Amino acid sequence: MRTMIVAIAAAFLVGTAGCEFTNSQQKKTEAATAADIATMRDQVARLHVAVEALDREMKRSDRTVRGEIATLQKNLNDLNAASARRLEEVKTELVKKINQIELKRINDKNALNKKMDAIVAEMRRALGPGAATSGGTRTEKGFEHTVKEGESVWAIAAKYRDQYGTTVKAILEANNLTSTSTIHPGDTLWIPVKE
Repeated sequence: MRTMIVAIAAAFLVGTAGCEFTNSQQKKTEAATAADIATMRDQVARLHVAVEALDREMKRSDRTVRGEIATLQKNLNDLNAASARRLEEVKTELVKKINQIELKRINDKNALNKKMDAIVAEMRRALGPGAATSGGTRTEKGFEHTVKEGESVWAIAAKYRDQYGTTVKAILEANNLTSTSTIHPGDTLWIPVKE
């Protein structure tokens, strides 16, 4: 029995010591948690102050922008009828000048085209009838065709095939072209006529 009492007393002492250890550990954890909460509260307070400062800055900026808009609107409204008429006069003068420049450009272009046509006609006269104008060889019989927008050698050959018996190959050879050559609107091609 005595052994049993000693064992019970020993167990009681060990249990009490464990409780004291657990209470001490719990107090440390509670202190750390309280410190973390205090730090978070401090951070929230600082964020709240920053948000209030931003809100004040936004309100001040809004007032400034609204004031500038009102000033601009007033300045715009201050333009009177005389200023508007003057602007219209300047616009009319500019349109006249632009039209004069455009007319001069067209006249200059027409004059250059006439000079070029005269030079080309003189060169053709100098070369004589049947002379190649594109560097190719020509048959005695044939005629010139001026390429139009969207035309190809194939389309031109098809156009004259039934009437003159011409082919793509004949047009290419007569004009010193290859199947990969490019023709452009305004080019002059010699169209050979099959005899």
